Amino acid sequence: MIKIQATFIGYGGVPCSLFSMLDTDTSVLAISVQADYRAARRDDCLVITNDTGIERDRLFGDDDIKEAIKSFYMLKAGVANDGASPRLTFSERAARANPESSIEKDGIDVSGPRFRVSESVTCGQMAALATCLYATKSDAIERSVEMADEIATFMNGGIITI
Repeated sequence: MIKIQATFIGYGGVPCSLFSMLDTDTSVLAISVQADYRAARRDDCLVITNDTGIERDRLFGDDDIKEAIKSFYMLKAGVANDGASPRLTFSERAARANPESSIEKDGIDVSGPRFRVSESVTCGQMAALATCLYATKSDAIERSVEMADEIATFMNGGIITI
């Protein structure tokens, strides 16, 4: 389990911190609580932020928005490793952070889907998008490591019979 604190400023509404859990075993991202802005790191949390003035593990910038939106929709449409549960959940205490109402699909071009983000997108919604981006990147890294481990095991001791 990875605890995530996404602390955002500069968008609609008030600055806030969004707390989530990424279950790496099931590939489920649970967005749990939208709280008041918190510059200090909560114990054991990975910090994602667009605020350059605070301690962080990942800095989220405007260049990350398109990929974050794609990550959100990928998680929203995805199914957990159990084959039945959703990969993305929002609790009641974080429901207002769901960014779907602030994103409009705006066609497709040669680089893929285009999106339009509402000017009224909130700090909580941007924090949710940044969290989704981190979750999909983390999942891709974990799968690559697992695949590399499997290949190494096969190469070091695998027997091929013909």
